[in-house]
Amino acid sequence: MLLCASAGCRTAGEGRASSAFRAAPPATDPVLQRVSYDESPSSPDDAPADGQSPDQTELVNPAEPLPPREGETAGAPEAIPPGTAVPELQDVARSVRQHFPLIQEALAGRTIASGQVLEAAGAFDHKLDLIGEAQPLDFYENYWGKLGVKRDTYWGGSTFAGYKVGRGTFEPWYQERSTNDGGEFSLGFTAPIVGDIFIDENRSALWQAEVERTRIEAIIRQQVIFSVRDGAVAYWEWVAAGANLRIAEEVLELGLNRIRFFERQAELGQAREIDLVDNQRIIVSRRAKAIDARRKVEQAAAKLALYLRTPDGRPLPPAGDARELTFPEIEPLDPAFTEGDIALAVSNRPELADLLAQQRQLGIALDEARNDYLPDMDAGMFVAQDVGMPTSSKRDKSEFELEATLTMSVPLERRKALGKIRQVRGKLAQVNAKARFTQDKVAAEVGVARAALIAASQRVQQTSQGLELARRMLQAERTLFEKGDEGSTLFSLNIREQQLAEAAAERVAAQLDYEVALADYAVALGLDAGRLAEVDNVLEADADAEEVPAPQPEAE
Repeated sequence: MLLCASAGCRTAGEGRASSAFRAAPPATDPVLQRVSYDESPSSPDDAPADGQSPDQTELVNPAEPLPPREGETAGAPEAIPPGTAVPELQDVARSVRQHFPLIQEALAGRTIASGQVLEAAGAFDHKLDLIGEAQPLDFYENYWGKLGVKRDTYWGGSTFAGYKVGRGTFEPWYQERSTNDGGEFSLGFTAPIVGDIFIDENRSALWQAEVERTRIEAIIRQQVIFSVRDGAVAYWEWVAAGANLRIAEEVLELGLNRIRFFERQAELGQAREIDLVDNQRIIVSRRAKAIDARRKVEQAAAKLALYLRTPDGRPLPPAGDARELTFPEIEPLDPAFTEGDIALAVSNRPELADLLAQQRQLGIALDEARNDYLPDMDAGMFVAQDVGMPTSSKRDKSEFELEATLTMSVPLERRKALGKIRQVRGKLAQVNAKARFTQDKVAAEVGVARAALIAASQRVQQTSQGLELARRMLQAERTLFEKGDEGSTLFSLNIREQQLAEAAAERVAAQLDYEVALADYAVALGLDAGRLAEVDNVLEADADAEEVPAPQPEAE
């Protein structure tokens, strides 16, 4: 698979963790060959034989692999303390996950969603009702009070219990307020018969709030994916800036090493004074470029500090020298198209998970709207018993009371329910259309990211070959120049050195493009760019799995 090739997997014993996803700080050999010019002119016998390649190393050395990552736990290491070690890509990714403010902002959504669930659950709280009334100056002097507890249930009805006591003489139309001396205890419930059996306003709000919690997790995951990707790009830009600075300094050193050589040749009458001036011009120009390259390193470090943070969340400028870091060596990629990548992207992308959660919320809202279309018919039962001495000789308050009720309410036109059903169906149609487009967009983004990754890999190979050819040309030109060949001048030598520097810079640019394309490919697959080494095993496990469908329209 493409990711297997990009991960640089070699044998089963070596595991799937790729050096392409890591950068270790090995000792860095020079990109350009440092030349030590002799104080006396070179003789033909001192020149290397034709076809002999100079003792050189490649611009990019293989990076030392990191220990395998088994998953972060509560005891996982924090971001590196200030000034203790040169950061690696995993340090940046870990710091982003733990301390990046935009992720902290997204994580705060969990608190909001939890509060929404708690608020919706409050509809099922026990409600305490207390009523007291005194009428001391009137033809009917009385005192009465009532205490009750009521609770809406998850099955759509309600339960209640209460205690009532009344003293004095009550109006004939308020005789229900009168009780025996010990008061009246009551108990009852109501239950839906037609509407509100499977869903009602309270349960709909609670279920939608619970789905919102899963939607927030998708939003958090999306923020983590993009933030880690941006942190990885900032890291590789810092590494690239360090490599370009190393190139600028080494090409500057070539000019500096020629000063004593030209001075000695001028003393022997074998060099022109103009060559010294021209070499000095070359040094000034290259020193200016080295200054500009150092500026870019400092700017890249400042940008990286946004993602590399201290345990208390403050930006941490990267420690160490960026010139000591190198890009990891990459393996040739397999350009073959694999459906497994698209299936993995569809199952992982948080945008589709977000849309699926929205569809579930709208499905709950549609059920609620359909429930509102039904008649509101409830059945209830009420029991009560007075205790204590009777308040009248009729003993009309002493008997056990049992009441059964049946209530129904329904708007004849039902326009409110019909309007809600129409609105929710329209919103569902919007979400379903967006989900279909998002799934197509995910497949397209995987293809685009794959093409960019393959092209970047091929560019690295071509620029590596170009760098080697430029080295050979420079070595040949230097040999002719040291022999005093009339066809080789300082101008032509400078051109060859500049070509080598440009070839090295082009390779650095290609390597940076590859790492950025790799991070973009992780985003396309819905993966954390800091954990790309885990992709191979996932792809192999899912290679034969069916494609995960996007959210589908519900039957109306």
